Amino acid sequence: MPRSTKRVGRLHAQNPADAAWRAQQAQVDADIEGLSRDAGIDRFVDDMEASGVAPRQRIERLKAYVRARQAPEAGGS
Repeated sequence: MPRSTKRVGRLHAQNPADAAWRAQQAQVDADIEGLSRDAGIDRFVDDMEASGVAPRQRIERLKAYVRARQAPEAGGS
């Protein structure tokens, strides 16, 4: 009996080219929705990518970075 392999689409693939495509699509979606961009976050992500930080670590660092930036806002309400 032949072994079947399930193909993973671009939305779930783990290779860097598909991850880059998803990031680009997220930017397009944000532009369509009229969401503003944050130059500080863009720089932070670019720096991590240039430093070779693994994608899963980038996600965790980005979450922590955004939470830290939002912390004073939450306390001031």
